[in-house]
Amino acid sequence: MKKSHDCKEVVEQFNMLLDGSLNPKQEQDVMCELQRCMHCLQEYNLEEKYRNFVKEKVEKKCPTESFIGKLKDCIKGL
Repeated sequence: MKKSHDCKEVVEQFNMLLDGSLNPKQEQDVMCELQRCMHCLQEYNLEEKYRNFVKEKVEKKCPTESFIGKLKDCIKGL
């Protein structure tokens, strides 16, 4: 018998799903739970859209050698 639905637990699990840290069986279980609860599905969709937005807006830049040197000097000074 399936345990009762816990939205807080599902939210924690779908965050791990979005992070890619679940195995295929766990992913399937989370997706089933999302289909059971409209609230959880809406939260999942919102989180997924937010993460995609951040990925699109944050530009990855490689640090300059000068910056790396200054950072190393700061760390050494600690």
